[in-house]
Amino acid sequence: MVANGVGLSTEDSPDLADDLVGHAKVRVVGDARSDIIELSGYAYQRTRNRLAGLTDDEYFWEPVPGCCTIRRTESGDYRADDADRPGNPPFTTIAWRLWHLIENYGGKRNPEWLGVERPPGGFERNDPAPATAAEAIAVLDRAHDFWRDLLQELPAASWWEPLGPIAGEYAESDKAALVLHHLDEQIHHGAELGVMRDLYLHDRAKSARSADHD
Repeated sequence: MVANGVGLSTEDSPDLADDLVGHAKVRVVGDARSDIIELSGYAYQRTRNRLAGLTDDEYFWEPVPGCCTIRRTESGDYRADDADRPGNPPFTTIAWRLWHLIENYGGKRNPEWLGVERPPGGFERNDPAPATAAEAIAVLDRAHDFWRDLLQELPAASWWEPLGPIAGEYAESDKAALVLHHLDEQIHHGAELGVMRDLYLHDRAKSARSADHD
């Protein structure tokens, strides 16, 4: 191997070989980080586009009885139902799924586990939830901004560091693994929201046809 065009080989200089390998690792790590951040932004924009025109009726639509949703409490706030129930998992509304996605983007665990100093953004499961579709989309935008800024602030070298004791049983996993886990959650929950909107559209069309035949 010839380095820097001067005819010096890695066999002649072990230190040079180490430097070249280290340079390659930095370049690959940097490329992976950029690719992940770009994919995260692409997935978010795709979900955001699928939510265009979301109505309050869709937001609270319950396609089957006993859905988990967002409900108004005695205090006047809206809160998410607890989906951790015994037996079969409950079906969830667009409202509930959107709040779950918001928590995924903006949860306080994200900066804590990634080691980025950031105060909580008010996106936790037990925080007051958006009462309307428009409010939910606005909160989703803020939660995504929170997430995007975290990824940008996390230094490239830190992506491959272990999460550490704060992550409990996942202490040995690296920070990139946490980012990829959240990205998987964001993509599949975004797809669920799109399917729910399609189901709502077809359900309303079916109801309209039935009414016309009555």
